[in-house]
Amino acid sequence: MQQIPPRTAMQRWTLMAVHKLGGSGHNREINEQVSRMLNLPDEVSAKLRSNGRETVLEHRIAWARYHLKSQGLLDNPQRSIWALTETGAQQANDIAGQISDITAAYPAEITLSDADTGDDAPVSGEEWRDDLLTRILQLSPGAFERLCQRLLRESGFVQVQVTGSSNDGGIDGNGLLQMARLISFPVLFQCKRWQNPVGTSVVRDFRGAMYGRADRGLIITTSTFTADARKEAVRDGAPPVDLIDGYNLAANLRELKLGVQEIVVVDGDWFNQLESWASGSKPNSHEVFGVS
Repeated sequence: MQQIPPRTAMQRWTLMAVHKLGGSGHNREINEQVSRMLNLPDEVSAKLRSNGRETVLEHRIAWARYHLKSQGLLDNPQRSIWALTETGAQQANDIAGQISDITAAYPAEITLSDADTGDDAPVSGEEWRDDLLTRILQLSPGAFERLCQRLLRESGFVQVQVTGSSNDGGIDGNGLLQMARLISFPVLFQCKRWQNPVGTSVVRDFRGAMYGRADRGLIITTSTFTADARKEAVRDGAPPVDLIDGYNLAANLRELKLGVQEIVVVDGDWFNQLESWASGSKPNSHEVFGVS
């Protein structure tokens, strides 16, 4: 069975994923592209870290993005958006040209345990996310629903109401998503302050409660969603259900400055990279990727 590559190998996969996406991509697009390239079975790609908030795969890709950026191969022009630098694009082209089948570079038997790869350690600069989700998990169910209500209001929803009725089929609230002040449509939402992954049955039950009331739904959780739940959410012929996991919940709260204060720090890695380029040195593909 194909396994998740170790973190050092994940740099190659992540760089190639951005390359295949056209040179740039959102966090989720990159994660999905890497998973497709690795052809991982659901039970492997859905394996969670011990914190229960993101998968091992997502964490290793986040680690790879951070280190590719520090090497000057990826840029991060906007939050959650990554793009190849000129050097990164050349590296990706070199790898693609030297390896006809990228899966041959790292066979299935190459894998390391979580302890060996340090997958319980947060990616540098991302510690705030675990702190934020830990604090959110301490909220009462009612307070978490109010947090979701505020998030939706700040994101363009109007007339957002929290219903919170136990007899409402799992629906915690509703609102109107207003687009460009021209049109709006109703959306029902459900709040899951969970540590365990949200499974397929939750999505199905929620969609059943939606029928006749709204054409679109939204589930917000502090944890993550199983691979089958994500597939069920976009199943053909069924009303779509958008999913916001803990990773994206934290990112949205930070973007909207809800419960998060930005602290300005000097980026030492950025200045080190500037000094490196000024001295004429460049990232060595043989050292970074083991390309021969």
